[in-house]
Amino acid sequence: MRNIRQTGFTIVELLVVIIVISILAAISIIAYNGISTQAATTVLKSDLANASRQLELNKVESGQYQGTDGTTTDGSPLKKSDGTTLQYTRTNNGQDYCLTATSNRSGVPAFHISSTNPSPQEGICLGHTEPIAGGGNDGTDIANGSSIQSVIQSQCQALPIFNGTNESAVRTVTDARGDTAQVYTIAKLVDNKCWMLDNLKLGSTTGLITLTSADSNVSSNFTLPQVGSNNTLDYDNPRVYGPVPGDTGSGATNYGYLYNWSAATAGATRTTNPAGSGNAVYSICPKGWRLPDGNESGEFSMLNAKMNNSTAGLPSTNSGSGYYQNWQNNGAFRGILSGYWSSGTFAHQNASGYFWSRTAYSSHAGNAFYGFFNATSVSPGHAGSRGFGQAIRCLLD
Repeated sequence: MRNIRQTGFTIVELLVVIIVISILAAISIIAYNGISTQAATTVLKSDLANASRQLELNKVESGQYQGTDGTTTDGSPLKKSDGTTLQYTRTNNGQDYCLTATSNRSGVPAFHISSTNPSPQEGICLGHTEPIAGGGNDGTDIANGSSIQSVIQSQCQALPIFNGTNESAVRTVTDARGDTAQVYTIAKLVDNKCWMLDNLKLGSTTGLITLTSADSNVSSNFTLPQVGSNNTLDYDNPRVYGPVPGDTGSGATNYGYLYNWSAATAGATRTTNPAGSGNAVYSICPKGWRLPDGNESGEFSMLNAKMNNSTAGLPSTNSGSGYYQNWQNNGAFRGILSGYWSSGTFAHQNASGYFWSRTAYSSHAGNAFYGFFNATSVSPGHAGSRGFGQAIRCLLD
C-alpha cells in the first residue's frame, strides 16, 4: 500500500512569510509618506510662487504691497490650496513683506518668501508661527461644537489669525456649565492668543451654580449666586446681576451676564487681593481659560497695541481713539456694548463695552482694571469700582 505524504508550511516558514510581508508593507508606507510629504511641499512652494506674482502685480498697481504695516494676517485675498495656511506681514510703509506657508499635514516643513527673495525658502518669517505637527492635538483641528474646556494651545496656535473678516479662522465651541449649555465663538487674534469672541453667559435665574476644578478655572468648588436680584452691592461677595436688557427672548443680542469683580475672580476680595496685589489666581472662566491681565501693560493693552500696528509691539496706554474699530462688533474683537450695572441699575447698554481683567488696581482697594471701548474710543487699561457689574471675555491660558 502506497504511503500518502501530506505537505504544507511549517510554523517557521509561516513566520518568515509574515515577517517579509510586514517589511514590504512598512517600506510601502514609508515610501507613500515620503511621496505625500514631497507632494505637500510642492503645493506650498507653488502657493508661494503664485502669491509672489499676485503681490508684485498689486504693488505695480498701487505702489505698495497689500495690507497694513506690522499686522500679521492670513494673507487674504491671496489664493492658496486646501490644506495651506498663510501668514503675511507687511513692513516699511508697504515696500516690503514676508509670507509664510504651512501645511496641515504632519511632518511637512514650512516655507517662506519675501520682497527681497521671492524664491521659496524653508523656514518661517520672523514673528510667524512654526507649523504644529498635524495642526493641533493628535493632528486634529478644533472641531466645531467641541467642548471649550478641551481646547489646547497647540490647536490655538495652528489657527490663522482672525482679522474680523476671515470667518474660516473662527471656531464654535460649547460650555455645558450652568443650567443651560452655551455656544461661544473663539479665535486667535493678532496677539497670538485665543480669545472668546462672545461675552460669558454663565449663571442661573432659578438657583445656584456650583463650579468645580474639573470644568472651571477654580481650585475647589465655587458657588455662583443666582442672578436677577436687586441686593445692595458688596465688593467682597460674589455677585452676578443677570442678562442685560435685550439679552433674552426674541432679538437677543448675546450681551451676556454682568458680574462684579469678586464674582468674576471666583471670590477674590480686598483681603485676598488688596491694592497692588497684581492678578487674582482664579476666575469663573472655563477650565483652561482665564481672565486677561488688565493694567496699562496687560493683555488688553497689548492686544490694542498689536491691533494698532505698534511696530515696537509695546503695550498701549492710549485712552483716546486708538484703533477702536477692531474692538467693535464687526471688528476682530467683536466687542459687545453691554454696559454695566451699579446699585441695581443698568447703564450704558448699547453705548459702551466693559470687560473685567484679573488685575487689582495699584493704589485703591476698591478698584480693579478693565478694558473699555465705545463707538469712537478705546481704553484698554482702565480702572474702576470692583462693585460694578461688567462683562467677561476669557482667553486660553
